[in-house]
Amino acid sequence: MNKPMTTEELFNKICNILKAKGRLPDILEYESATRNPVPIMTYACELGSKLTYGGNEGIYLDLWIEYSSIREKPRQKLGVFKTLHESSDAMHTMAGLLANFIIEEYAYVNAHLDDFTWEGVDIYAFDKDGKQCGLGFTYSTMEDALTKKDRLLEKYPKVVVRNNAARKEKTFLQETDSSGNGGRR
Repeated sequence: MNKPMTTEELFNKICNILKAKGRLPDILEYESATRNPVPIMTYACELGSKLTYGGNEGIYLDLWIEYSSIREKPRQKLGVFKTLHESSDAMHTMAGLLANFIIEEYAYVNAHLDDFTWEGVDIYAFDKDGKQCGLGFTYSTMEDALTKKDRLLEKYPKVVVRNNAARKEKTFLQETDSSGNGGRR
């Protein structure tokens, strides 16, 4: 993606997945994405929900994302599902819809992490065989990331620094001294 996905787009994407898999219940009156979409800048968020009887009719399932870090607006609405039915079976059906939405949203975001990574600077270290080590770090500033990069290059031959907002990576290689030994000069 060349821009962050919005909360509206994510809700609609998961609804389309549920429709394609035949997992949207027949009892739904409607599903409606948020009318105030905002860009999703990080995958570091959790899906929140409220499943409840309506004030005067039916059952509502409200969905939102809630960011793990402290943010100006930690909760962003995704959308709502509504049925006019009020029976126990209808409540169980809506609870099943909630479970299916959670499963599909989790799978989709995890399969597309880069589409939800628009903040900070990521750093990855690589071993002598060119394989990415289990190490991965995210920093809020480039200055902090470059400091960590220098420390990693003392141990690893290759480090990649990625500016998530700019969608650009830079590769840094460990310098060797004149004797051919690894290490920083």
